[in-house]
Amino acid sequence: MDIPQICAQLREHHYCHRRDFRELIAVEPGEEQSFRAYWANLVRDEAFKEYTHRERRILRYRLLPSRQLQIDRNTAFESPVTYAVKYRQGVNHLSYCEEGFIEHPLLRKLLATDLAVIAPQLGEQTYTIDIHQFRVRADAQSSSPTTSGIHQDGLDWVFMHFIGQSNTVPVVSEVFTTQAEHSRVLNLAMEQFLETIVINDRGLYHRAGDVRPRSDSAPAWRDILLVSLRGVPTDQEAQPA
Repeated sequence: MDIPQICAQLREHHYCHRRDFRELIAVEPGEEQSFRAYWANLVRDEAFKEYTHRERRILRYRLLPSRQLQIDRNTAFESPVTYAVKYRQGVNHLSYCEEGFIEHPLLRKLLATDLAVIAPQLGEQTYTIDIHQFRVRADAQSSSPTTSGIHQDGLDWVFMHFIGQSNTVPVVSEVFTTQAEHSRVLNLAMEQFLETIVINDRGLYHRAGDVRPRSDSAPAWRDILLVSLRGVPTDQEAQPA
């Protein structure tokens, strides 16, 4: 499947799952291994420590109406929505992504591909792009939630790129048309490097299962890269993020 076909699926269904998304990207020898390595140095998300064991870093851009990218070094992240779980609400001061990750050729190619996929869905305005490296960990008999149930994140579009996992029971990703269980339209476990789900977060809902160890003899983790886009109101476009 090529980019125009994915665009057509998004236009018609408002979501798309591609197990072979990496085929859209020229992954050179060694790039996958060096890219994955950046998930070994993430930082515990203290705001969610009473709910789950999640490690993360953030990278931010502004996508200007000219379609130029402008990096945003602000690490103060505040979700547009409130989640129905136990966590510290308000501004979450995150750790920024490492410079080597920001400059990594695979990240640059992946982001360019995402933007090519989503370009027909975007308006003539500025967008905030938040890129989150996530690792959810679990030990022994414990489990760690990946998401806060069936939810939306207050965004326009979200790309969920699978990076890898270790010693985990399959984590199922789901997409729903409403917050009701019976409205599910997608139900699968991502397993391939850069396997991707794209979702219109304004119109659909999503959920992912808990991370649980397959064997008690080793810790378990699941690594994801989220790329989200959210339109900036016109009266805020000239303001620094």
